[in-house]
Amino acid sequence: MTFKRFSMLSIEEAVHLFNEGFRYYFTDIHLTVDALIKKMANEEISPERSLVAYDQDQPVGFVLNGFRTINGQKVSWNGGTGVIPDYRGKGIGKELMNACMDLYNQEGVGCLMLEAISENTKAIKLYEKIGYKKTDDLIFYVSNESLSRDAFSYSGSYDVVRALPQEIVTLDFYEHFSPWQTQAQGLAGAEAVVVKSGEESVGYALYRSVRNSEGKIESIVLYQCEGKPEFNEKEDVILCLLHSVFQPALTDCKRTTFNFPKSNELACRAFQNEGFNTAIQQVHMSKTI
Repeated sequence: MTFKRFSMLSIEEAVHLFNEGFRYYFTDIHLTVDALIKKMANEEISPERSLVAYDQDQPVGFVLNGFRTINGQKVSWNGGTGVIPDYRGKGIGKELMNACMDLYNQEGVGCLMLEAISENTKAIKLYEKIGYKKTDDLIFYVSNESLSRDAFSYSGSYDVVRALPQEIVTLDFYEHFSPWQTQAQGLAGAEAVVVKSGEESVGYALYRSVRNSEGKIESIVLYQCEGKPEFNEKEDVILCLLHSVFQPALTDCKRTTFNFPKSNELACRAFQNEGFNTAIQQVHMSKTI
């Protein structure tokens, strides 16, 4: 088995390998050329620092690596590990991960992050064997139904202020090490709101609205929703944020969360109370090196 950089593949070869690597996966993952290019750009995946495993001249597996500096620390994210069907069960995933460790050390990376589908126990065991630890469970909540007008009702009097995603990063309770695809610096076109109690910022949410050709909101995706830990009315702040983001008055609107942490019990309970369903569950894992 030999290893080469992902950048040595043509874009057509890269798309073919990616799709074959995720064939028969737990969820349907099949990308076009444009979709793979967009994924790698949006998620800051470096083809020059991602690896492909070869059996002689045939590419048989890959690891996509993203790199960011987060809160002063260099971090790498595993943006996808795939092995083509005929080569699964032969230890290629482990060989790829070990080869990546040399690359991470060369790059001065201090922290590794990844997510895995909760049902994918084989992959999770592999990651645990090489030192990753689960830090949280992640949930994709979804609601296709109209909400009642009093959904996510709250009792306090707050100011809800629109903000730029890069502004919420400066809050002292911003979750810098949230799952990679929910971090503010990687969400082009995202929106943010901050809840204020007087002059104090006591909560924030990061989300994206998708509009149709007529400008009507068709769907809303929530990435982060956090209240200031020491604020006494944190649950009320969370409800205020969810009410502001998901806009109960909207009809014909799909509402979802993306890699939402189960540890955020206040928000998760609110979703369940409003009839949101669980679509997908993942685990969030990290490793310090």
